[in-house]
Amino acid sequence: MRTFVAALLLLLLGTVVTAPARADTEVLHYDTRIAADAATVWYPASAAHRLPVALVLPGANVRREYYAGFATELVRYGFVVVVPTHYPLFFADYNVPSEQSLNDVVTWARAQARGQDSPVRSVVDPENLVVAGHSYGGATALYAAANRCQPPFCLGLAYRRPAELRAIVGHGTNSTFLGNVDAVTVDAVPTMLVNGSDDGVSDLAEAHETFTKLTGSPVTAFVDVLGANHFGLADEDNPPGAVPDAHEAVLSRQRSVAIAARWTAMWFRANLGDEAAMNYLRHGADEPDSGVTVQIR
Repeated sequence: MRTFVAALLLLLLGTVVTAPARADTEVLHYDTRIAADAATVWYPASAAHRLPVALVLPGANVRREYYAGFATELVRYGFVVVVPTHYPLFFADYNVPSEQSLNDVVTWARAQARGQDSPVRSVVDPENLVVAGHSYGGATALYAAANRCQPPFCLGLAYRRPAELRAIVGHGTNSTFLGNVDAVTVDAVPTMLVNGSDDGVSDLAEAHETFTKLTGSPVTAFVDVLGANHFGLADEDNPPGAVPDAHEAVLSRQRSVAIAARWTAMWFRANLGDEAAMNYLRHGADEPDSGVTVQIR
């Protein structure tokens, strides 16, 4: 295991390792339905080539509109972003992310690439899927990557992830169940966990133990964001309906969302073959990320 502390690296190396450029492009969005779920699609007004699909799975009972800033930033790093809302029980007004969303979004992306009237017809790449999940959404991505039908994220008898899945990131995510951290074995999917040092919902120690017990991934990373709480990637703290975090974030909202999106995008791009993104992950961060500690194994 190698631990990289960005501020220390800047002193030792005497240089700044910067992230691959973020495009200052116009970002558009529209609402649609993917299978039975309402969803919002975020995409660039123009792109020189097709872009991977980044599925963002919200936290439990968090409305998808609270991830607008995060989704916008991901688009500018080169993705078509989809944020769904899933209600597992038609009679209960409580949304929980679903493992099936991974399969449904691939089916949707294939149809969009062929559809004459789709706004993303010329930009979406249905062959490459990455997933970022928040809290319950991160756990959903983790168990989907493990091919485990894990209630309440999957209510069937079995589950199989789509072959197009390339990498996942869980924000404020752990695999604790009844006081014990579940050892999850993913199906050869590169996995990153991101946790704020001030997260009062996903305990930092439990998130880190989830990382250390994780197996099956060709490469795994843990990012500790100093001063961020549980809602560091959301547009506001404690959105209506969510389990609240009693810890007030030290980081500003703008900075915490930017950091969350940057490290998520770098993980995705690195595992899609971007050497500059991999270099950023392994050798430090630019100056605004000096409070980030990264472990890669």
